[in-house]
Amino acid sequence: MAKMSIVWDRTTAFVGEHLGALVPLALAAFVVPSVLSSCASAAAVTASPGVRLSAGALAVLLSILSFWGSLTVIALATGAGSLADAGRVAARRLPAALLVAIVIGIAAAIATLPVPLILAARGYNVLAIAAGQGANIVVDPQTSSMVALWGLVLILAFFFLFTRLLLVSTVVLREGALFGAIGRSWALTRGHGWRIFGLLLLFALIGGVAQLAAKLVFGSVFALFFGNAPGLTTAMVLTTIVTASVQAVVMLLLAAFQGRLYVALTTRDSVWAA
Repeated sequence: MAKMSIVWDRTTAFVGEHLGALVPLALAAFVVPSVLSSCASAAAVTASPGVRLSAGALAVLLSILSFWGSLTVIALATGAGSLADAGRVAARRLPAALLVAIVIGIAAAIATLPVPLILAARGYNVLAIAAGQGANIVVDPQTSSMVALWGLVLILAFFFLFTRLLLVSTVVLREGALFGAIGRSWALTRGHGWRIFGLLLLFALIGGVAQLAAKLVFGSVFALFFGNAPGLTTAMVLTTIVTASVQAVVMLLLAAFQGRLYVALTTRDSVWAA
């Protein structure tokens, strides 16, 4: 079975070897889009509906740029000769990868439908809650328990599916597949789910703590120097830059891990036990 520690070592080694190329990519594809999206959202809070719609459209476009950045890292980690080659491969397969990701996202959204159905069946105004007007609505304990139970089931299912579908984008990128990438990822990760899950969980915890610490520590320092007013402020922008940088490291490592894991699961080299 695949030794995830070796895959992770190869991931960090890959990042170290290509750091000079990956840092500009991370800045352009991860840090800048995240900062711009956050600033646009903050500025649009008190703006007109048209401006808020424009901010939402900008956020979508920036997220596509970040998705391309992840695909580029994956392409480089799976054998692309240079960053330029990796970027071209990622751009060519971007529409297909986006389509598959959107379909998976829609399926995930459908899985959450029982929550509003439960609330509606119990007599609650779901539309008011969705519109943010449910601050004064008190949900009874039985309904809360039903919603919480379904939420727990969803969380566990999403974690499991994320682990098994981790390589979908990589398969779309490298094998030219479309929806067949879902089954291919499922087959590649068979027998390795718990190992992948454990490593990703540890990685998520470390990354989450790092981002939270950066936001709290640097946010407090910047608020002390520049004030703590709401909206688009100097303190908010500087805090966003720091947290986006930490998030970029997480995204970069995750994409690199996807690429190196794909290589390990398709080549059966020294990662595999005799």
